[in-house]
Formats: sequence, C-alpha cells, structure tokens
Amino acid sequence: MFFEITNYIGVVAFAISGMLKGLKHKLDIFGVIVLGVMTAVGGGIVRDILLNEVPGSLLNERDGYIAVLAVVVSYYFLSNKLEGNRKISRMVMVSDALGLAAFAIIGAEKGVNAHLGPVSTAVMATLTGVGGGVIRDLLVCEIPFILKDEVYAVLCVAGGLLYWFLASKKIMERENLAYFLFLILFTVRMVAIKYKLNLPRKSRELNK
Repeated sequence: MFFEITNYIGVVAFAISGMLKGLKHKLDIFGVIVLGVMTAVGGGIVRDILLNEVPGSLLNERDGYIAVLAVVVSYYFLSNKLEGNRKISRMVMVSDALGLAAFAIIGAEKGVNAHLGPVSTAVMATLTGVGGGVIRDLLVCEIPFILKDEVYAVLCVAGGLLYWFLASKKIMERENLAYFLFLILFTVRMVAIKYKLNLPRKSRELNK
C-alpha cells in the first residue's frame, strides 16, 4: 500500500513540477500538460525499458490520467498567483524534492525485485527519481538540475545503495524501510535547497 501511495505522491509532485516549468517558459496549456506528463512518467518509462519490461505507465494508464488532472488543476489554481521566475523555480525545486524521494524508492524496489546488484539498483533509483526531470528540462532547453546546482542525483544513488543493502540483508521490513528513506531523502533535499548546498565545481571562467 505504501508503494502505491508513494507512486501517487511522485506522479502528482512531478506533474506539478512540469507544470511550473511550463509556466516559467510561458507555454500554452498543451505544452504545460506535455511537460507535466513527461516529468511524471518519463523516468519510469526509461527504467522499465532497461529492465526489458513494458512500461507500467503504458500498461496502466492511471498514472497518465492522474498527471494530466494534477497539471490542469494546479495550472488553473496557480497560474494567476505566481509572479516571477524565482518563486516558480523555488516551487519546482520543492515539487522535485517530493517526486525524487518517492520515485527513488520505487526505482530501488524495482531493482531489488529484479535481483539486481547494488550499483544497478542505484541506477534504477536514479533513473526513476531524476529521469523525468531531465526530459522536462531538455524539452525547454535548460541544463538539467542534476548537472548543475543541486546534490540531486547523488541522493538517488545513495538512497538506492542504502535501500539495496537494508533490503537484501533484511535489516528492515520493506514498508518501514520505504517510510524511513522517503523521510531521509526529502529532508536532505529540502536542507540542500534551503542552504544552497552544492557539489564542488570550478568557479573560474575558462579562457577563450
């Protein structure tokens, strides 16, 4: 039950994230829906293809319907209340934090159920957690979050590795483990946003 609830949280959060990014780039309602749906289901589709499965969002269209509904409702409630790219960008980050925590756990669970090793499980967690956001950003010609400002993908990798270890060693029950990691990933992500914690990078400009 918790994994199903977590999936709903991830779909809605990422759909809203895509909608907000569409508002930032002044897309019409169709463009906003496309961004929202691709953000919500894109990572899962890539993951399932790598696992040689028919993507779950195609077999069961429920996630797509939920994503469209979340986009349309949030679009009409939020579009007139948000002013300025900074506020929208902030809300995108918060929505991404929820989606990342939810989908990273689902991806890790998929990896463990497929009897993958720790690294491959971490890859599944990362693809599920950040894949949709990468597709979203590429569609609007932005550098994806995972490549610049946030400790974004690193959380998915760490969460996937930790999930594999605790689940394979049966240290915690799966549902309790999912609760625990969801809270950890979301909290760490929000702290990183609040205090602008980033991975090291070169600050000087390259000579032309």
